[in-house]
Amino acid sequence: MKPHVYLAVATTVDGKIASSTGFSRLSCPHDLRRLHALRASVDAVIIGANTAIVDNPRLTVRYVEGRNPMRVLIDGALRVPTDLRMFDKSAPTLVFTTSKAPVEKIEELRAKGVAIHVVNNAEVDPRHVLQTLHEIGVGRVLVEGGGRVNWQFLHHCLVDELIVTITPYVFGSGVSLAEGGGYNDVDEMPYRLQLKSMKLCECGEEVVLTYSVRCKK
Repeated sequence: MKPHVYLAVATTVDGKIASSTGFSRLSCPHDLRRLHALRASVDAVIIGANTAIVDNPRLTVRYVEGRNPMRVLIDGALRVPTDLRMFDKSAPTLVFTTSKAPVEKIEELRAKGVAIHVVNNAEVDPRHVLQTLHEIGVGRVLVEGGGRVNWQFLHHCLVDELIVTITPYVFGSGVSLAEGGGYNDVDEMPYRLQLKSMKLCECGEEVVLTYSVRCKK
């Protein structure tokens, strides 16, 4: 058993969620409200270390009325600074890391009230993350990336719904929606996407695509 998993991204027309310099503020105000409404509807929001370091997000609900979800960080080496905004007391925060994490950083974060889950593997398996969240009563999860985390959740067939907002920009290089080993052709993909809905954003310049993700096995 695992929680229901949403993966939401805003991309450029050429499929980038961030530029080569890390710029990722692509969404219009309407799309931000949609994202925050989705945050308010789930029990936990998951991001990776690169997103935490570059964006320093709060991961709280601000553009709509609603409760803040648990904030979950996947950082195998615990590379992130300990003064990130997601480590404040506005919502509970859980960090998944490995034995490679500096002990002093673990102690500092625990002193701030951050829960730390240390695994003995070389890296954090997203399947273990979801299993652990399920065991503590988390029923709905939103994955907000970045590219490597998106790849891991998609590659392991852990995503139930993929929500892609296509914005009117082209970067040419940068971070793709999913950053991983890749596939040689569509037959190698362990999942398939089924389009559920297509909506023109209220701004008139963005398109929101919602897919069901189905594992082939």
